[in-house]
Amino acid sequence: MVWIVFLAGAVLAQEQTPAVPVVPEVVVYGCPIHAEVQSKVPGKCHKCNTLLLAIKPGGEEGFYTCPMHADVQSAKAGTCPKCKMNLIKAAPPETGEYIVRMETVPRAVKAREKVTLRFSIFHPDKEEQVKEFGILHDMPFHLFVVGQDLEHFDHIHPTKQPDGSFVIDTVLPRPGYYKIFCDYFPVGGSPQVTQLSLVTSNFPGDLISSLSRLQPDQTLSKTVEGTRFDLTLGPEKPFAGKGAELHYKLTDEKSGAPVKDLKPYLGAWGHTLILSEDGTDYLHSHPIEMIPEDVDRGKVRGGPDVVFDTFFPHPGNYRIWSQFLRGEKLITVSFTVNVPRLQ
Repeated sequence: MVWIVFLAGAVLAQEQTPAVPVVPEVVVYGCPIHAEVQSKVPGKCHKCNTLLLAIKPGGEEGFYTCPMHADVQSAKAGTCPKCKMNLIKAAPPETGEYIVRMETVPRAVKAREKVTLRFSIFHPDKEEQVKEFGILHDMPFHLFVVGQDLEHFDHIHPTKQPDGSFVIDTVLPRPGYYKIFCDYFPVGGSPQVTQLSLVTSNFPGDLISSLSRLQPDQTLSKTVEGTRFDLTLGPEKPFAGKGAELHYKLTDEKSGAPVKDLKPYLGAWGHTLILSEDGTDYLHSHPIEMIPEDVDRGKVRGGPDVVFDTFFPHPGNYRIWSQFLRGEKLITVSFTVNVPRLQ
């Protein structure tokens, strides 16, 4: 570029290099599962609660994973929170949504009768059936069967077959519509959640009449199968779009003593599933306190306090199911809370 400078009535022509403005580096954070979810600030995906990864300028994405725990993923180098091994740089996983095909035997499913469910998972682009899966909390496949009205809840684990499909026998307790959530981790991909639907053949109603109509609990204290659960939210009044915590305090109903005999359940001190009233927001949460890999899980015990880290994407009513293992008894407690819009 030629700059013309006027000096004392003369014209002086000279070439100069213009100053280059300093542009701050822009970092965008994206969900490894839902490519359409992006944010200018770090946080979690509002669809699946997965940690957002930093997408560097130029489209290059930093990606690190644990060689022992493929579900541990990070946008920067560090150590695995589970086994303390150094994270290794790896190729970003396939971010497309995998396809799940469900078959039922018999085809016409009846309430209160045994039904066999088979799930086959296919690659989003290659249309090939996936046969290898990572282990998430001791299982390659977590299946949640929830009534359309959110009154029925079941967390079960289908058995992997030689062809890569998963099969399980179950019974639906009453006629109606059911939401089927498949939670799995295909090797080479990212942790996935696929929602399907199922309706019994002997249901006389319709979808609209079976929709949930949740009422928030007036008190967040319940006693279930000999254990009292006191739930405190952190903050006390969570808002949509902000992080939150679920603080559980467990007390033995008979003795009144704090519960200190929790056993690890699927590699954690408990499991929590949260669904919005319309079933569109799904959050599978685990306790903040991790169980070390080098302890004898048959001997280690926990309680009475268990804290879950979570996130409520949108305003509205949410149903919370939390599961804890005392002795050989798996106890499920549920609460309903209202989450207002951020003012």
